[in-house]
Amino acid sequence: MTRMIPVEICLDSDDKQCLANNVANVFQAGAARIELCGAMAEDGLTPDIEAVAIARNAFGKRRGLIVMIRPRGGDFVYNSDEVTLMLKQIAQVAHAGADGVVFGALTSEQTLDLPNLSRLIKTSQQLNLQVGIHRSFDVIDDRKLAITQLIALGVNRVLTSGTPWGSSLNAQFGVNTLLDMALQANQKIEIVIAGGISAGNAKEILSQLSHIPSLFSLHAYSSVLANNHIVSKRVASLVNINL
Repeated sequence: MTRMIPVEICLDSDDKQCLANNVANVFQAGAARIELCGAMAEDGLTPDIEAVAIARNAFGKRRGLIVMIRPRGGDFVYNSDEVTLMLKQIAQVAHAGADGVVFGALTSEQTLDLPNLSRLIKTSQQLNLQVGIHRSFDVIDDRKLAITQLIALGVNRVLTSGTPWGSSLNAQFGVNTLLDMALQANQKIEIVIAGGISAGNAKEILSQLSHIPSLFSLHAYSSVLANNHIVSKRVASLVNINL
């Protein structure tokens, strides 16, 4: 029996003139989710509230609008003031119509910052937001332990390429790590495969993971763009991949 793999499209919110059209094209092409980010030149920061409102209106009543919560570029080790700002941003995007948020917080030892993550996750859940962990996860050395900890915290999904954060390697080079994580996840948390995902490589990556029962989805950014505009056919090509 074949199964469709959910597709998540990352959108840069900074160009508001084309944002609504990009969101609409993603919607019409059948993607399951949008991850809305600002400042993609810094690997994604929290978008402003106007952008969230534009995206919500363009996406309609359909669930799947996920918003990045990241107060600054650089590392993912946050002080108390930054965590307080993140909590405020979570509440703001929830009131602007987000269905979920994606964030991360690490210790200086490159492990999950469990106390601060617990605060961020609890606030998100109280606001009825789904919770994802972004690619700060790929900084962590012991990913199996991290998966177990995130499941215990009630996280819905984790974004990963299976390769080290900051490397030039895409998800094709992380398949063995993705496999290990999926086995550890045991269908209790969704593995969102990111890192250079395109219609040209997604089928091959998924085929190497198809023999295990897992919750997978695909996350794409630059491969579905042309001159900062969404190309619906490219999104649809990803959406139509099945196992």
